[in-house]
Amino acid sequence: MNDTDEIERLRQRVNSLTWAHAIDLGHGIVTPGIWGKPQPLILRAFEDIDFRGKKVLDVGCWDGLWSFEAERRGAETVYATDDISQRSYNNQGTFDLAKEALASRVKYFPRLSVFDIRSLGVSDFDVVLFCGVHYHLRDPLLALARLRQVMKTSGLILIEGDVIYGSDDSYSEFFYRNAYGADESVWWVPTIPCLREWVESSYFELYKNYFPEGLPPCPAPPVPRYGKLGRLRSRLRGNPSGPAVTFKHRMAILARAVRRKDPHYIFSDPDFKEFDLNEY
Repeated sequence: MNDTDEIERLRQRVNSLTWAHAIDLGHGIVTPGIWGKPQPLILRAFEDIDFRGKKVLDVGCWDGLWSFEAERRGAETVYATDDISQRSYNNQGTFDLAKEALASRVKYFPRLSVFDIRSLGVSDFDVVLFCGVHYHLRDPLLALARLRQVMKTSGLILIEGDVIYGSDDSYSEFFYRNAYGADESVWWVPTIPCLREWVESSYFELYKNYFPEGLPPCPAPPVPRYGKLGRLRSRLRGNPSGPAVTFKHRMAILARAVRRKDPHYIFSDPDFKEFDLNEY
């Protein structure tokens, strides 16, 4: 694209739409994403993923920033999925415009829920991008199961989103009567240990964690573990060290799909029968 008039027409088309992502389309045109600059945690994780020649799935792709970035980094095939019925700005055509401007080959599926991901007919993804999605789902564990079912063993999944910092307990807060801040689309926000267990229990092996710069994963000393009865007594007496201070922020996890024996499963789960090496 060298024609000045053509570049100006593209700029006008870009500015007529509402963008979530800031995508560099070249020729000095960057889409005016309302989410600001690309998420640093995801960018850092991308540096640890070899996309060259890989088959990639981007779940909840919005305008396609990470789909196009995976392609730029050498991915052979990229499937970008979204469920636009579950988001605002659902008829903006931003993905298609960015794809056109970038002359991209990414395959776009804008009306596909993560729970129906097997309908793609692909079960050998090398890399799955699951960024900014899990906390918007009523059933995040089922989503992880569906994603494991379409991945190669040893494939990588990148999970990014809001978590609770400052607690070493495994639990998740549920938002129904009260909204999560100004975002009424959030259902669950897990603690860091809880998100890790969600991932591990879905036949993934944790590979690497990513936290915001300068933010440790556990900023307050954890409450001592006493077992259920001891913890109750400690709370009744008052813990001399004070309660853990918790707050919510982003984190990302890179994990590898595995087949294994899992001692924490005492009964077979049909969602994981292909990966479960236990004998029941």
